[in-house]
Amino acid sequence: MKVTDCHAHLADARIWDARASWLADCRHHGLVGALANAAQFDEWPRMMQLSQEAPEILPALGIHPFWPEQWTAEAKATLERHLKANELAAIGEIGLDFWNGRGNQALQERAFAEQLQLAVQYGLPACIHNRKSWQEFFGILNELKISELRGYCHNYTGSRETARQILDKGLHISFCSPVTYPEAERLRRVSAFVPAERLLVETDAPDLPQMPYRGTFSYPWQTIGVVETLAAARGIAPEALAEQIVVNFQGLFKKWDGRDGRDGGDYFTHQAMSPSSPSSPLSL
Repeated sequence: MKVTDCHAHLADARIWDARASWLADCRHHGLVGALANAAQFDEWPRMMQLSQEAPEILPALGIHPFWPEQWTAEAKATLERHLKANELAAIGEIGLDFWNGRGNQALQERAFAEQLQLAVQYGLPACIHNRKSWQEFFGILNELKISELRGYCHNYTGSRETARQILDKGLHISFCSPVTYPEAERLRRVSAFVPAERLLVETDAPDLPQMPYRGTFSYPWQTIGVVETLAAARGIAPEALAEQIVVNFQGLFKKWDGRDGRDGGDYFTHQAMSPSSPSSPLSL
């Protein structure tokens, strides 16, 4: 089974030095592509290095809402330089997080809005983080007059009603390890509501390991377990859903040029899909 991971922090210092080992494991287990998100500014050089070392790793740069003070003039100039060079597959991880209060809400909202505008300007998907902030998120989209947005909401754990609002904005929805937890029956029902062609999977590596791996780091190939869980919630074969998610992944991140000049769509078509594969193998 071929799988992808749309959200992994692969420049994280905790796993950086072991990358040769976990990249080999990923390839062994059938991972054909991962979008690697940056969270902090000092991760950006490692992210670009990794995308050169491993062509199946697609780079996304952004400032996470945990560190909005890092969205500086230097960060913006650096991001725009990479954007103008067409070196990125997406912008992220960006968003809003009010889990621990709203003391820096204005700072978060400015950083998010400015990065979001760059994603729209350059036609790239946005990798969205939202926690206790959906009202503000939709409010910013409305303020910026963004009626439709390319990208995805990562590690979705919200309601069916919020999922509908997300889908109405044109976004994909990504599910992570929490959907596999025994107590997550409500979330599995929500996952079955999302149309298969708008579905993505992730690990949020190196965090949020699935139950069999609790106490260790997570790695991109472990989306296998997420795919199996989502497929069971729909009553379909995991292989069929995995194939659709590969199509979703390559479609969303097709703008990426890659280190050898091929775009992301070509790379993933050749690596993950046979020439006879339909463009949308599953319609649910």
